[in-house]
Order: sequence, then C-alpha cells, then structure tokens
Amino acid sequence: MIEKERQVLIMEKIRRSGFVSVRELMKELNASRSSIMRDLARLEESGLLKREHGGASLPELNALLSKKTEPAVFEKESLHAEEKRRIAMAASSLVRDGSLVFADTGTTAACLAEALKDRDVSIVTPSVYFIRRLERDAKCTVYLLGGQYDCKYDMNAGEYAMEMLDCYRFDTAFLSASAIDLSGGDVMAADFSLAAMKQAVMKRSRKNILLADASKFGCLAACTFAKVSDFEKIYTSETKRSDLSGNMIIVKEK
Repeated sequence: MIEKERQVLIMEKIRRSGFVSVRELMKELNASRSSIMRDLARLEESGLLKREHGGASLPELNALLSKKTEPAVFEKESLHAEEKRRIAMAASSLVRDGSLVFADTGTTAACLAEALKDRDVSIVTPSVYFIRRLERDAKCTVYLLGGQYDCKYDMNAGEYAMEMLDCYRFDTAFLSASAIDLSGGDVMAADFSLAAMKQAVMKRSRKNILLADASKFGCLAACTFAKVSDFEKIYTSETKRSDLSGNMIIVKEK
C-alpha cells in the first residue's frame, strides 16, 4: 500500500471514531511503526489531525469549549442522535419504579424523556428541551426547575434554580458533559453556572451516572465539575480508544 492510500484510510478511520491508536493502524494497514508515525506526522503538518500519546485524534477535539464556542442545544440534536438514544435507553434500566431521578441538560439526557416516559418515576430537570421531548401522554411525573431562562441551552439556571435543588434528594442523577479528558480524569462543562449545578446535584444523589457519547473524549472545556471516578457508571457509545476506565459501559449498536 502506498503512502497516500494509507493516509486516506487513516483519516477515514479517525473521522469515524475520533481517535486511532498506532498499534491499531499498524495491524489493520499492515504497516511498520515507522511508516505509521511518518504518516501521522505529515497529516498533522497538514492540520488534519493531532498526534497524541499512542495515537492521534481530530484537531477540533482539542479545542477548548466555552459557552461562546459550544454549539447551542438545537444545533446538536442531530449529531450522533442514534448513539445518544441507545445510551439513554441502556442507562434507564438502572431506574426503579417509584424513584426520584435528575435529568441533566443536553441532548443525550433529553433522550431519557423517551426512555422513561411510561415509567412510574418522578423526574426533576432544569431542561426545557427535555420537556419539549416529552410526549403528551407520558406517565412519568416531571418537575421543571425555575430560574433564569438560558436560550442557548434551552434550560433554567441561576440562583433560584440552585435554591430549588435544596428540596430534593435523588435516587439517581443522570449527568451530561461537554468534554472528558481521560488522561487527567476530568469531566468538564463549557459553562460555569452549569458546572455549579451539576456539582450541587451530585452531592444530593445516591447514584451519579454520566451519559456521554464517544465524541466527548479528548475534548477540553472551560470548567471541571467532576472526575471520571466520581461516577458509579459512565454510559458511552462504541469507541476504539484503549484508555477507558473500569466504570465505563459501552453501548453497542444492535
């Protein structure tokens, strides 16, 4: 296989999974380590990828996400939509009838509106977007936190929302994240007020579950609100990464 062919295949693989390891490329492309390293170096020089320890990722995954740079919730609803739905469906199996659940902001947590709609559970959420996803004949009970409306995230936030959280003790909290840095174990949010709310919820929940599709790995965001080890389970989509922690559950396509 010539150099250009290898590089095309490398970019196809990295666009599908977000990260590729050198070992994986050596095996699948039947190439030496020196050839793969040379290909990665040239692709990085062209700005097509970013080399990391043991492999490479897409360069945009390394950009720092802030409230200004993170896409609005309505812009993300079609991204990895089926993966997010599978993650929410799998995670919903943890919920027992009669329990009180927190559903976070974001498009993955909003998929719980479908997963829990016919369950005998009570759901607390700051997300107006979650309410929009809920069917009219849903049997679950939903409490919407009040506060200042944030149109970008389609949610209520601020001091009043934080005060309302003091009323609740959750059996299970389903949290979302803007970015996950597995090398340092940081779970991050792009907005400081969102990060503060997530931290408050985690202190008031018996079980904290993170819902994050594989595109969140390798990203960086403005504020760390938890560590990977703080979650009982982390539900994510299929990924070729080899540095996943023991509490991660890969939800595979059926």
